[in-house]
Amino acid sequence: MDAQVPGTAPGTAAAPPAGNHPGAAGSPGPDAAGPERTWSLQREWSRAFLVMLAALLIGAVVTIVGVRGLMNQVEETSHRLQVELEKVEVLRSALDAHEELGHQLLANAPADRSAFVRQQDEVSRLFGETAAVLPGDTAPREKLDAARQSWQEALAAHGLWGSQVQSLQGSHIDQTPAFAASSAAIRMQLADIRRYSLAEMDDGLAHSAELERFLFIGRSALFVAALGATAYFRRRMVKDIIRPVESMHHGVRKLQAGNYNHRIEVFRRDELGELAEAFNGMALAVRNSHEALTHRATHDPLTGLANRAALMEHLTASFGAGSTRRNRNEGLLFIDIDDFKEVNDSLGHERGDALLVQLAARLKACVRSDDMVARLGGDEFAIVVMDDDAGSVTAGIAERIHEALRAPFFVGEDRLTVTASMGAVQRRPDTSDAAELLRQADFAMYLAKHGGKARLQLFDAEGYDHMTYRAALKRDLAAAAPEGQLRLEYQPIADLTSGAILGIEALVRWQHPTLGLLAPSEFIPIAEETGDIDAVGCWVLDTASRQAAGWRKALPQCEHLWVAVNLSTIQLPNPRNLAAIKRILADPAAQADKVVLEVTETALAGSTDGGIAALKTLKETGVRVAIDDFGTGYSSLSSLAVLPADILKIDRSFLGRQASEAQSAAMLEGILGLARMLSLEVVAEGVEDRRQLELLRALDCHMGQGYFLARPAPAEMIVALLAAGTPLQPGPAELEQAVDS
Repeated sequence: MDAQVPGTAPGTAAAPPAGNHPGAAGSPGPDAAGPERTWSLQREWSRAFLVMLAALLIGAVVTIVGVRGLMNQVEETSHRLQVELEKVEVLRSALDAHEELGHQLLANAPADRSAFVRQQDEVSRLFGETAAVLPGDTAPREKLDAARQSWQEALAAHGLWGSQVQSLQGSHIDQTPAFAASSAAIRMQLADIRRYSLAEMDDGLAHSAELERFLFIGRSALFVAALGATAYFRRRMVKDIIRPVESMHHGVRKLQAGNYNHRIEVFRRDELGELAEAFNGMALAVRNSHEALTHRATHDPLTGLANRAALMEHLTASFGAGSTRRNRNEGLLFIDIDDFKEVNDSLGHERGDALLVQLAARLKACVRSDDMVARLGGDEFAIVVMDDDAGSVTAGIAERIHEALRAPFFVGEDRLTVTASMGAVQRRPDTSDAAELLRQADFAMYLAKHGGKARLQLFDAEGYDHMTYRAALKRDLAAAAPEGQLRLEYQPIADLTSGAILGIEALVRWQHPTLGLLAPSEFIPIAEETGDIDAVGCWVLDTASRQAAGWRKALPQCEHLWVAVNLSTIQLPNPRNLAAIKRILADPAAQADKVVLEVTETALAGSTDGGIAALKTLKETGVRVAIDDFGTGYSSLSSLAVLPADILKIDRSFLGRQASEAQSAAMLEGILGLARMLSLEVVAEGVEDRRQLELLRALDCHMGQGYFLARPAPAEMIVALLAAGTPLQPGPAELEQAVDS
């Protein structure tokens, strides 16, 4: 409750002392014995009255002396605390002003360096004055000395101490976060001094309570002969001293607990009343300081808008179990200023900041009173749109923002036209938390930015899911090879005349812990982006070559079986990865002469020089090289002639149903003739029916690969197929029967 000083409350007027009413003790009864008896009784009552009066006077003297001492102690404690807090507050204000000018110097902004040095001297003087009012050899004094030392070290570390200021050159704006952090730490140390002072006040009040108990015991001993007076003064003590002191003690506890709005009721004008008023003034100062610090922590210092921390706190509150906003559909608008970097680069950061201030004012003018506008940092803003069921309110606000930005901005003498890309999202039931909601809005803004700028993009759940799916694969891909999550399947390559299996192609699969078995098309492009293709490719080459060598050793009919392994051209230019591949092939267990490295024609076309040089280096180990998907890379005959190739793998599109048989036959015949002239072997991919098989036989193509001959299968099925020795000329049903046997 706020302090009120109405004067003495009704009903608090002091009752006249009991000694002022001698007749109250009683009067002679009707059986009194004459004048002597009456006189004797009077003498006795007089003696009793004098004893009571003496006891009252002694008790009054003791009470006055005790209460005066108690008041002096409490008043002294209050006065000392007030002086300490005032000194600390003046010191903190001087530090804030000094810090602000320091930020200007670090940012190379125009600033009076001499004034900055004078401020240092003034702050040093204030440190000394504050130290003078603090008791020596106490925790507050140590905290103040530590704060002063930290302040000097922070200034010296950033070139802002004493004579360093005049030699500070250029912009050091990258040091401002560290400088601000050190200043915040110093403010925390000053805040600790305030807390220590409040604790000292609490201790003083506790000591006052001990004095009160001693006073009560002394009064009880003196007032044995005057129980009525003792009860009276006891009642007055409880009302006038104990309860006010307890009220102040309760107020201190409330203040320590963070309740800065608590006030002590003031019904008197004495020392306790003054102390209560002083406490209320101190509580008000603490509350104002707390509100200022809270505002600084939750608002952007440049624009005055809420900052990222306040936005996240606001959004997080709506996800709470007991929040009344859970059932209110909220929208989130993520705003990014188009080409703002050009403004900073061309006009300078000061004018860029001035533009942001004007922009923030226009954004606030476009929203409703209960919507929240925040600056996330740089040129990014966000708006929380309340009660937006179908997204129409968010879209309307976005349209008003686009309309508001059509008017030019005037920064100094410059006239600027600004546009913004915006992403909008509605909170869905499956949105887990505030961070995810902000990521969704950021993703929508990203789409708007890359879709032409100056536009609004609604959140695309499917595109976001695809992005998060790819992000999850990128995050987990590094562990795929080390943790044994990769699997190999093999597809046979057959002699089209006899149906005998000549070779096998190793095809990698990823057994993801949560997503199941993934095909190469789902993770190999990502591995090429992240660089994990090196580990994946080496694992495939090492595993496939060793497994094929084991089959050749275990199965006599597979003595000449070779294994084909796909290489990414991302692996070839990397010297470290190229060395790793050579180490694998150099191992006798790999039997490099039975290994075929497949590289796509399209990939080689993008890195001809590096790829060809790397392939020539690898061929020194004895491996053969196959050009995969031949016919799709648009390579010239001259480039084909210099490729270190041994095998051409004709792309499956040449056997597809989209071309006529005559066209397919002509193109296949040309490729086969070219291969014969270059002394290259040929493997036709995509053999999926008997018609295609007969066409290849008619064109004298010796090797083929496709579902009609055999599908990719795990190693267990492939070894059974190799052991059976069944030709791969029949259809799929007969193939499965041969594998089962």
